[in-house]
Amino acid sequence: MATPTDSCDPELVATIQDVTEGDILVVNDDHRTWEVTDVVERPIEDPTDERQHKRVLRLTSGQSVFGLELTEYADCHEATLHVLETTDWTEGNQTTAVHSVEILTQQVPWVVVSRTEGQAYHFPDPEAAAYGEAAPACGAGNGDSAFRIARITAVVPVYGGCKECLREDRPVTLEPVRCPSCERPICTGILRGQGVGAVEGLAITCPDQACGFEGVVDASLASGFS
Repeated sequence: MATPTDSCDPELVATIQDVTEGDILVVNDDHRTWEVTDVVERPIEDPTDERQHKRVLRLTSGQSVFGLELTEYADCHEATLHVLETTDWTEGNQTTAVHSVEILTQQVPWVVVSRTEGQAYHFPDPEAAAYGEAAPACGAGNGDSAFRIARITAVVPVYGGCKECLREDRPVTLEPVRCPSCERPICTGILRGQGVGAVEGLAITCPDQACGFEGVVDASLASGFS
């Protein structure tokens, strides 16, 4: 087997190496959201094999099961996606190169749950929450559905998180922001939306009148955002 000519981007390799069982992923910006149900580390001990190590992730989405394989060579890595089980016959036996992997953050302080104890908790729709209404970010349910807002600690691990809400809302923790002049705590919280990675700074006015700082401070997102 020849050594691949195209090496994976180092950030992509690091992301795949950070994935653990139970993580929720988006691969190659595909429409599906995958749950990691198994992770296998397999060293290659055959001296005639150019491969040195394999890391294989078992991914499930509905009835589909794929395998994401990160193969290490002496001077590069190769990431590929293999179809293991699928109900779509057009996908059978396909192998494709992996160019992006996103690990979706699941933990948020408040979630929306059905009063009739649905199978998954949802992230609150920000617009509905602004009007005091409980509605899922993914738009699940219908007009007759009854939802309530609850702390995530009240429902985890009873319910699993809604994969579609994760994909739609992209919640990312904002690291605590302090005034750079007097070190007064300003805010912390959750940033939500498809483009939160574009947020690099926050314009603040220090509430301490003796300080009076006004300006832009760095906005740091919690590690794990990609």
